[in-house]
Amino acid sequence: MSRPRVLVVSLAAAVGLLLTVLGRRDPPAPAVIALPAPEAPRPVQQADGTSRLDVVAMGTLFTVVVAAEPRLAERALAEIPEELAALESRVSSWRPGSEISRLIDEAGQEAVAVSPDTLALLTLAVEISAETEGAFDVTIGPVWDLWPFRDPDRPLPTRARLDAALDLVGSDGLELRPAAQTAYLQRAGMAVSLGGVGKGFAAGRIMDALAARGVADATVSAGGDLLLRGSGIDGPWEVGVAHPRWPGQTIERFTASDLAMATSGNSKRRLVRSGRSYGHILDPRTGLPARGAESATVLGPDPARADAYATAVFVMGLKEGLAWIDGQAGYAALVVAEDGTVHRSRSWNALTAEQVFDPASPEAALPEAAPPEAAPPEAAPPEATAAADRTTPDPAPETEQRRPRASLGATVSLRVAGSLGALWIDQGEVTNAQYARFLEDPGSRTHARCHPQEPTDKDHTPRYAREGWQPALIRASVGALAPWRHDSFRAPEHPVVGVDWWDATAFAAWAGKRLPDRAEWEQAAGGAAGHPWPWGEIWDFSRANTGGEKWGERDGYLYSAPAISFQAGASPAGALHMAGNVAEWTREGWVMGGSSNSNPSQVQSRSGELRQPGYRAFDIGFRCVSERARVSERSL
Repeated sequence: MSRPRVLVVSLAAAVGLLLTVLGRRDPPAPAVIALPAPEAPRPVQQADGTSRLDVVAMGTLFTVVVAAEPRLAERALAEIPEELAALESRVSSWRPGSEISRLIDEAGQEAVAVSPDTLALLTLAVEISAETEGAFDVTIGPVWDLWPFRDPDRPLPTRARLDAALDLVGSDGLELRPAAQTAYLQRAGMAVSLGGVGKGFAAGRIMDALAARGVADATVSAGGDLLLRGSGIDGPWEVGVAHPRWPGQTIERFTASDLAMATSGNSKRRLVRSGRSYGHILDPRTGLPARGAESATVLGPDPARADAYATAVFVMGLKEGLAWIDGQAGYAALVVAEDGTVHRSRSWNALTAEQVFDPASPEAALPEAAPPEAAPPEAAPPEATAAADRTTPDPAPETEQRRPRASLGATVSLRVAGSLGALWIDQGEVTNAQYARFLEDPGSRTHARCHPQEPTDKDHTPRYAREGWQPALIRASVGALAPWRHDSFRAPEHPVVGVDWWDATAFAAWAGKRLPDRAEWEQAAGGAAGHPWPWGEIWDFSRANTGGEKWGERDGYLYSAPAISFQAGASPAGALHMAGNVAEWTREGWVMGGSSNSNPSQVQSRSGELRQPGYRAFDIGFRCVSERARVSERSL
C-alpha cells in the first residue's frame, strides 16, 4: 500500500490558500503575539559567600560582587540594572535620543540641556584632556569613525581625510555651562564618545549606590576596569594584572582595598591590512593608532580618572606615559611594551605595597622596572657587554666580515641606515650550527638571560631536532609533494626552524643581540625605497626561495636553502632572504617575509603574521640585530 504524499506548507501560505478558497483575496493583518519581557538580572550566591550580579550595559559586561549578608546583598543589588540602564540612556553616543546623541546632533547649532551626571562626566573629560595635553580627548569621534574598525571591508583613511577630521577634534570646542546645565559643541561635525571614561564613571556610581544601601565591601568590574571597596568574606580582595600577549599569565598579584584599576590595550581589537597591524586606540593629536605599548594599567582612587588615564598613558607611550603618571598624585601605572617587557612607574610599588606573591610562581621573580627615562635594557651576557664596550665600529661600514670558526661558517653584520638610525643586522638567518652552539653552552640552560615571562621548564631545543613528519602525513599527498628527509631541517648551514619566540629571544640574548622589531625588519628588507620586494618592483622567482616547487621555479629547495644563498635577491642593505626561505620572528611577535612555501604576495617586504609566542613551524626561523657592529664572539 502506497503512503500518502505529505505536503509541508508554511502557516502564512496555508492561511492565504484558505482565504482564496473562501473567496477573500486580501489576507487579514497578522496577529500580534505578546512576548514576555526579558527577565531582569538577579544576584547569584557564590561558593565563597559573596553575591554576584552580571549586567550588560554601555556595551560592556558589568560584574558586581558584594560581600554582605545575602538578604542585604540582594536588596542592595536589586536596582543596579535599572540605574545602569538610566545612565546609559543619558550618556550613550549610539542611542538615539540620549543627551550625548542630541549634543552631537546639535553640534554647531545650539546648546543642549544635560543631566547632572552627564555634565559631571563631560566636565571631568575636559579636565583630563587639559591635564594630558590632548593624549585623552572625548571629541576623537570624527577621526575614529574614519577607521574601519567596525567594518573591516572599508578602506583605510587617507591623510587628507584624517587632517580634515582632526580639525573637529579638541575638547576646547566643548563648551559647558554649569549654571544653565547645558553643553554645546562649537563646530558642526564635532562628536563626543565617552567610552574611554564612561565605564569607570559608571563603576563609581554603582559603588556609591551600594554604599548608600549599607554595603561597605564590594567590587565592580567592567571590561578592563575594576573598583574595589573594603574586603571579601575571607580577607582582602586579591587582584591580578593579566599579560595582554599571553592569555592565562598574570604579571603580578597583590591585595587591595579602596582602589580603582583600569587597563587600556589593543590586544583584542586590531585591524590587519597588507601585513600591517592597526590598533583601535588612536592618538587624538595625530589621528593615527598609538604605538609603543601592548597595554597600560593605571591604579588610583577614582575609577573614572583611572579609566581615562590608562588611555592617556597608552597613547603617550612607555617613556612619556610613565613619567607623566608619576606627576599625578595617588596614581601609578604599569606598561607592557610591544616586545612584551613590563615597566612600572616609580609610584607603582607604593600603591601595591601589600603585595602577596607565591614564591614558587613566575611572578615572584619579575624584574624591577627600568626608570622612565631609560630605554628597556637589552639582555646581553656580561662578557658580550664587555666585548661591545671595547669595540668602536667604523664610521660607516657597509659590511663587516667576522672571522669564521671551523664548522660554523661566517657571519656577516650589515649596517642599515635610515629613519630609525644606524642598525647592524645579520646578513642571513641564524643557522642550525650557530643554534647548536647555543644549546651546547651550559650557560644557556640556566635561563638566566631568558625573557622574564618565559614559561617554566622551557626547553629551547628546536622541534625538528627530535621529530620529523608524522607517519600519517608522510603517507598523505603532502608527503609526496614535499618528501621528508632526515636532514630537511637539520643541515648545519641551513636556518634553524621549529623555534618559537621564546627560543629566538633566548638565543639573541645569549649572543649579546636582540630580535629586530617590525619597523627595523622592514627597513632592512626594503630600505627607504619601499619596493614590494627587497630587490625592486618586479617579481622574479630566481631571486627568492619561494613557492615550494609548485609553480615551476625549480630552484631545488622544497624547504629552506642555506642561510647564505640567493644573493641576487639581497635587500639594498645586503640582507639575504628577506623574502622567502624562512619567515622570521620579530621582537613584537610578528613573523615576517614569508617562507619557501609562500607565494609572491606573501613574501613582500611588509608581509607578516602575528603569532602567539609558543608557536613553532617548519618554516619559521629568525635573525638578530644590534646597535653595534661587533657584539660578541658568541654571535658567529
